[in-house]
Amino acid sequence: MPGARGVWMRLLGLLLLGMLVWVTWLLNQSDDVGVVRFERAWRHHLFVQSLPGPRRGGLEPRVAPPAPQDEAAWAEVSLLREEDAPVSSQTPPIGLWWYRLSYTVPTGIKGPLALYIPRVVGAAVQVVSYEGGRWLVRWDGSEQRQDQWNHPIMVQLGEVGVPGSVVDIAIRLTRDSRDSHRMTAVHVGPLVSLEEQRHRRELLQLVVPQVGSLAFAALGLLALLYWSSRRHQHAYLLFALTAMAWVLHNLHYYIATPTHPSAVVWFRWMTDASIAWVLLLTCLFAMRFRTHRWVPQEKWLGLGVLLGSALTLPFWPLPNDWRSTMSHLPTLTALPCLVWLSWEAWRGRERELHIITLALWIVAFTIGHDALLSDGSINPESVYLLPLSTMVIFLALLQAAQIRYSHALWQVEHANAVLEQRLTEREAELRANHERLRGVEREQALLLERQRLMRDMHDGLGSTLMSTLVLVERDQLGNRAVAGLLRECVDDLRLVIDSLEPIDHDLVTLLAALRHRLGRRLESAGLVLDWQVEDVPPLPWLNPPDALQILRVVQEALTNILKHAQAHRIGIRVHQQGEAIHVVIADDGVGFDLAHVTWGRGLRHLSQRAARLGSTVDVHSELGHGTQVSLVLPLWRSA
Repeated sequence: MPGARGVWMRLLGLLLLGMLVWVTWLLNQSDDVGVVRFERAWRHHLFVQSLPGPRRGGLEPRVAPPAPQDEAAWAEVSLLREEDAPVSSQTPPIGLWWYRLSYTVPTGIKGPLALYIPRVVGAAVQVVSYEGGRWLVRWDGSEQRQDQWNHPIMVQLGEVGVPGSVVDIAIRLTRDSRDSHRMTAVHVGPLVSLEEQRHRRELLQLVVPQVGSLAFAALGLLALLYWSSRRHQHAYLLFALTAMAWVLHNLHYYIATPTHPSAVVWFRWMTDASIAWVLLLTCLFAMRFRTHRWVPQEKWLGLGVLLGSALTLPFWPLPNDWRSTMSHLPTLTALPCLVWLSWEAWRGRERELHIITLALWIVAFTIGHDALLSDGSINPESVYLLPLSTMVIFLALLQAAQIRYSHALWQVEHANAVLEQRLTEREAELRANHERLRGVEREQALLLERQRLMRDMHDGLGSTLMSTLVLVERDQLGNRAVAGLLRECVDDLRLVIDSLEPIDHDLVTLLAALRHRLGRRLESAGLVLDWQVEDVPPLPWLNPPDALQILRVVQEALTNILKHAQAHRIGIRVHQQGEAIHVVIADDGVGFDLAHVTWGRGLRHLSQRAARLGSTVDVHSELGHGTQVSLVLPLWRSA
């Protein structure tokens, strides 16, 4: 992806340029009136056997420099250089360096005067001023030597004097005579103006590292909590460990250095070695975005950083100059991680890998800058850039996680789209199969209905017509009898037709159609119909074949009444009793004795048809008291 690489390289350059421009602008924002920047001063130094103790302000120093008038004791030097002096075995162990400044009070300034030193490295600081023919202590930082490399020094010098008057100030630096020290230019002027400069530098050197570390630590804690519930997702653990290592490295930028010598050594080792682990863990985190991982290479790189950290442990008996040189060893062992990650990013197409790699190169640039600043190779007034790059690596990891999250969402959406498309295709197939199945079911239903109609017409209408035809051919029937048989055939045909009418499982509708059709016939026979039908629930099982059986039972009962009962009234009553529907057909005819009657074909047909319905039929009759046929239909019937 050459195009993508070009875009990210341009973004890298713009980010680096922007960070440097912002830092430079912030440090050089000054339109202060009356502030004098001293890059040169008058120096006097001597060596003593023991450290002079700290001194409160307002008192004379324990070891005072020569008077300003003693010009022979002072030599003019540049402040912006590393200061050391040739020593021998007889040289006392403690070196005292005074740097004298002469500040002429300008016209038009207000407020107390102050002295501001952005950074002093390698020595304890004491500030004295010459008043009334003697030197007086203004501020003593003998006990703050470990932190003055990153904490600006601000000392009040008292109220502004008469314009044109001269204020003589001396800055004493105390250190081991065999070491060296460095300091920045010294600023003298109104306190209000110098406070602005100090606040800007503290923002860069103390506040920004602390805020960045806290934000990184908070997100690392969230990642650790997330990983605790999803142990297989190691990227979150690596993110949390990276945040922890970064916070450990940045500690010495904004917290006080321990006072115990052993604690100081271990504290420095922790902050120096942790940056190597930041690089390693960030590389391992970035490799989680690679399609193909190189596990052996990851293990070898981890062992290299571990070995580099182990070789610089404080308990090894190393000379101080060796220890200072080897403090960079863990970082050097982590550089192969960055080179390997850059090669993988160049070969791969993962945007997350490109972003993290570029962020790490920014971190590597700031590490180099800070190493040169620590060694005195660049102006000590510069600020340490590595803690400022916290937000760079923090935003890079967040952006990589966001890209991975967006990619995961896209994968989910794509998977959902594919599943939706497959589901649509399956639904279309199911609809087509359903339509085919419905067609087959319709054809089967038509076939079954056709077979049922043929069977019913054969058993009913066909059988009656054949019997009538045989009797007519034998001249055994008169016209009236033929007419009666043909009427029965028509009634049977109408029953079949009525059973096919849509009734929505309603028994009352089915019987009402029968009543309408047989009403005139009953009236012509001189019978009065007593119709008592209650509102009963539908019968879910009532289909056309069952409807035909019910109609035939009722019609069979009515036919028997017309033929044999000699009745005047017929009653049809429908009501619900429990889980059954009762259909009762009664007449006031002559009746018969059930004990002496022989069941003929009609009564047998009633029982058979009721059995097909899963119901029962009950016939009750007495001589002279009519007959009652009761058909008991179940409200629910098993399939």
